Amino acid sequence: MKLFGLTPEQIQQRTDTTDLRSTKTTASSMFYGALSFAIVSTLAYSLWAFRLVRGEALLFATIAIVYLGLSGLALSRLLIIPRSLFRFMGLFALSFLIYAIAWCLFWFGLGGQYHADLFGSAAGLLGMAWIFHRAFGAPLGLLASFSTLFAFHTLGYYAGEEFYAQVGRRAGRLLWGTCHGLGFGAGLGAVIHLCQSQLLDKVRKTDT
Repeated sequence: MKLFGLTPEQIQQRTDTTDLRSTKTTASSMFYGALSFAIVSTLAYSLWAFRLVRGEALLFATIAIVYLGLSGLALSRLLIIPRSLFRFMGLFALSFLIYAIAWCLFWFGLGGQYHADLFGSAAGLLGMAWIFHRAFGAPLGLLASFSTLFAFHTLGYYAGEEFYAQVGRRAGRLLWGTCHGLGFGAGLGAVIHLCQSQLLDKVRKTDT
């Protein structure tokens, strides 16, 4: 997928490969992804917590816009490729849009029942992982990326739901957003690390 200019071949054409930074460890990528995405997610859920938007469909759409606008910027510090902020923001926006559409299709299609949120997130997260692998030219590990992303996303989402059930009201909604963001962000950090590790290996092999 050459749309975002992040494949190894495209990077070598426009960038001095000595400018590429070494990837962080998987753990540090997940830690940073969790913290940064938790902030974005808490902000997004605050629209629900403070009842700033009325109507379920409009609320979901507005929350998605917050994620689309801020998440790529928040996660961009994980990039090893210099001067690629807007490319990454575009990549993230497209991948999250696919996730949001898949989630909404299942949620509204099943009327919020029959584990609609779980099936919707599974479909959407598979789409996200696939787009990241294609954009970075990373042919290996799609199943591992999806499994990690789905596991951490699900853990964060349902932990947040439990907090909301126990605490309720505004604080419970904000806690749901924070937990969702921690899990989702940790999974995204792992996916970004895996994809960029393959990219860096390809670039180095070509240079030698």
